[in-house]
Amino acid sequence: MPHNLTTIHQLPHSNSESHMQADEAQIDDHLWGYLIPRSRHPQVRRIDLWRLNPNCTMGRDPDSNSLIFPGRHISGKHATMTWNRMSGDQCRISIRDLSAGGTWVSGVLVGHGQTSQLNDGDELALGAPVEVTEAGGLYDFRYTFRNVAGRGPFRMNDYYTRDKLLGQGTFGIVYRAIQKHPKKFVAIKTLTYPVGDTADAVKALAQTFEEIKALESIQHPHVIQIFAAHHATTTPNIHLVIEYMAGGNLFDYLYRENERQRAAGVTQLALPENLCREIMYQLCHAMAYCHALGITHRDLKPENILLRDTESEGPPFIKVADFGLAKIDKNIEKPVLMTSACGSIAYAAPEVLDPRSTGYDNYADSFSAGLIMFMLLIVSDPWCEVRTVSGPLPKMRWDNLTVEMLAPQGHDLLAHLVEPYPSKRLSLVGALGHPWMKAHQSMHPEVSYPSYAT
Repeated sequence: MPHNLTTIHQLPHSNSESHMQADEAQIDDHLWGYLIPRSRHPQVRRIDLWRLNPNCTMGRDPDSNSLIFPGRHISGKHATMTWNRMSGDQCRISIRDLSAGGTWVSGVLVGHGQTSQLNDGDELALGAPVEVTEAGGLYDFRYTFRNVAGRGPFRMNDYYTRDKLLGQGTFGIVYRAIQKHPKKFVAIKTLTYPVGDTADAVKALAQTFEEIKALESIQHPHVIQIFAAHHATTTPNIHLVIEYMAGGNLFDYLYRENERQRAAGVTQLALPENLCREIMYQLCHAMAYCHALGITHRDLKPENILLRDTESEGPPFIKVADFGLAKIDKNIEKPVLMTSACGSIAYAAPEVLDPRSTGYDNYADSFSAGLIMFMLLIVSDPWCEVRTVSGPLPKMRWDNLTVEMLAPQGHDLLAHLVEPYPSKRLSLVGALGHPWMKAHQSMHPEVSYPSYAT
C-alpha cells in the first residue's frame, strides 16, 4: 500500500492558504506541484504533490493508489503522474492514462496506455472533461495543475541566516535562524530520510509525511506552528521552518526548578499547584484539539513540550512539538486502533508497549499527559524504579504527593489519567471537564480555545 495514501475528499487545506502573505516559492518548496480543483464542492480540495513522492498513482482502489478518487467514472487504477526529479528548465512532468473512463489534459484525451506532458496551467480532468454536477460537484475531478519544481531550486540562504544550534538527535538537527523578510527568529528542523525501497526507508519516509501533515493541519495556540517545509535538492533532507520558542523545553524548566529548590534548602520538592494546573490546562486543550482532528501524538513527554517565553517573562505558555510519531486517522467516526509500539518508554501507556495488546487509541496520550502532570507536581521522575519495555509497571511516587501539594480533586484527576487500563482512563477532553480543571482561571486570558475542545 502506498505510504502516503490520501483520500481526495479528506485532504486538509494546505497550510499555505493561511499564509498567503509569505513568499509562495518558500511555502510550496516541499512540493513538485499541486492541483487546484475546478469543483466548488467544499470537500474537493487542493492536492499537494510532494517531492518525496515523485510518482503518484491515482484511482479508486485504496490498495494500489497514493491518491484515492472515489466515483463510479474513476477506474481502479486511473492514471499515474510522474516528475523526473529535476528543477527549472529541465523539469518534466507527465501523466499516463490507465483508465477506461478517460483522462484529459487541457481538453485533449490522453488515451488509454498513452502519456502526455503536463505543463503549468494545464487543466487535468479525470473521468470526464466537463463539469460533473452529481452530488453538487463532489465527483467533479477537474483541476488546474501548478508546476512548482519548474520554478527552479529554492535557496535557503536567500530567506534565512543560521544563528545557533538548538538540539541534535536521531530526529535530525534543530537550529535557530533569522528569517530575513519579515525579520524574526525561527527554528529550522532538518530531517534526514533514508533513500531506497526498503521497509525501513518507506517507514521513515511515511513518518516524515505524518509529522508535516499533522503540523500543517493543526492551528492551535498551544501547538507549534509550521511556517514552511523545504526539500533539499542535493541531499535527502527536509527542512521544517517552525516557531522559535525562547523558553526551551519543559524538562529543562523542571530541571532548573529542581536545582533552584535544592539550592534553597527545600526538602519536599514541588511545583505550585496553580502553575501545574495552568500547564496541564494548556496541554489538555492542545491535545483535545488534536484528537478531534484524528491526530494522536504518541510521544508526549516534557522534552516535546516547549515554552514560548523565558521564566522571567510571566507564567508558562507551552506549545506541543515533535509530531514525528504522530498518527493521523481520517475516519474520526470509526477510528482504527493503532498497533505500533513507539514513543518513550518512561511515558508510554502500558497498552502501547504490551505485545499482547490488540491495539490502542488516543487514550494513550492521556496516560502520558498524566505522567507529565505527576512530574510537574513533584519536580522529579514519578516512577520509583526505572521502567522497562517488558517488565511490569513500577510503583509510582504517590507518597510524595501531599494534600498541601495537590488538592483531593487534583489527586482524583491524576489517578484517572495514569490509570493502567485504558477503558477506565479519562480522555483529555474529559480532563478539561473535571472539577479540578474547570475551577481553573487561565493565566493567559488573551487566549481563546475552540469550543469543541472543552
